[in-house]
Amino acid sequence: FYTETRTIASGKMASGTLYTYLNNFRAYKVLIAAQYSGADVKVDPAFEFGVTNKQEDFLKKFPQGKVPAFESNKKEYLTESNAIAYFVSSEQLKGSTPYEKALVQQFTSYADNEILPASYAWVYPSLSIAQFNKSSVDRAIEDVKGILEYLNNHLLTKTYLVGERITLADIAVACSLLQLYQHVVNPEFKKPFTNVNRWFDTIVNQPKVVKVIGKFEYCQKTAEFNQKTYLDFQGGSGEKKSQAKKEKVTKKAAEPKK
Repeated sequence: FYTETRTIASGKMASGTLYTYLNNFRAYKVLIAAQYSGADVKVDPAFEFGVTNKQEDFLKKFPQGKVPAFESNKKEYLTESNAIAYFVSSEQLKGSTPYEKALVQQFTSYADNEILPASYAWVYPSLSIAQFNKSSVDRAIEDVKGILEYLNNHLLTKTYLVGERITLADIAVACSLLQLYQHVVNPEFKKPFTNVNRWFDTIVNQPKVVKVIGKFEYCQKTAEFNQKTYLDFQGGSGEKKSQAKKEKVTKKAAEPKK
């Protein structure tokens, strides 16, 4: 798992240091791409969210103080997970033809613009780290159904989203679905979407993916909002709440199963 093995891969591709907190699904995109491309990407073991990213030397490199952030061995500085993942990717991950390259960008954008907003709107209230609003959650659930239906139809005759091999499209979309499949998409809910379930299971069980995210644990019972938990969470300081939110969302993936 990447918290123990700091060097993700080695080769002649891009090399450098990734700054991120533990189990950041956005950082997963970068680390998985590095596994496939042979890029030498190391996670900074000393990074502490809320401390490191507020220090002057960090802000000189990354003025917004956001993570994941990447510093190449050539002193090139990048933020935004999709940009970093693209930078450390091989040409094969980016698509083999101009059309495939465009499709990879299409699905990467789809993950950010369609999947993640729906995921946040359902997952966060369900984990009691955001206030529950029934109409908002119901709308998010319908959005997720539409997303899974779209992907299910696309994958009817395909093993991967673009071409015949794993690309950044698969990596980006799978990482954006992680919280849904981990916390709220229970067996009954996902039953109609056999193609996307098969594809997702294929991706999260790839050895190079398992090295980054560990053994993935599927949701068996949809998480439900708890008012007391929410109020306790809201009682913390802004920085503590931000960190607690990250830890709560990712706690099930903290360690890979042996």
